[in-house]
Amino acid sequence: MAEAIVKARRRGITVLGICGGYQMMGQSVEDPDGLEGDITNMPGLGLLPIHTTITKEKTTRQVTFEFNGRKCQGYEIHQGVSDTDEAILMTDCCIGTYIHGILDNAPFVDYLLRPYADKVNTEESFDYQAFKEQQYDRLADHLRRYVDIPAVYRILGNKV
Repeated sequence: MAEAIVKARRRGITVLGICGGYQMMGQSVEDPDGLEGDITNMPGLGLLPIHTTITKEKTTRQVTFEFNGRKCQGYEIHQGVSDTDEAILMTDCCIGTYIHGILDNAPFVDYLLRPYADKVNTEESFDYQAFKEQQYDRLADHLRRYVDIPAVYRILGNKV
């Protein structure tokens, strides 16, 4: 897998790493306390100019960030710190971030798809977050229709 990622980047294909993928795209990942196993230092893919250290404390937070001048949202949930302050680290053909949900933000997805814009027949930006919420609503409606929710709560020991 590592070889395929590096080859893709050499061919000019954009490589996106989120969370652990972001850490692996760096120069190294260190685990001085052995939290993830016996290996305390591993070389990364060398695609991004970062070094990561696995830490005991887990970061979990909602984040708001700006991309191409527009407000976006996501969340972080990772165990480790990288030596950059940038929420999104971008170099030639490589993008790395700790932000989960980044692909729910139209400005970011539009940026990724821009090289293919001549193949799309639309003038409007697609609202990925709204689409995802609609899908969750459809799933919830389906569950309410076909699952005895009060019985599920009874089985779990809760009262409805």
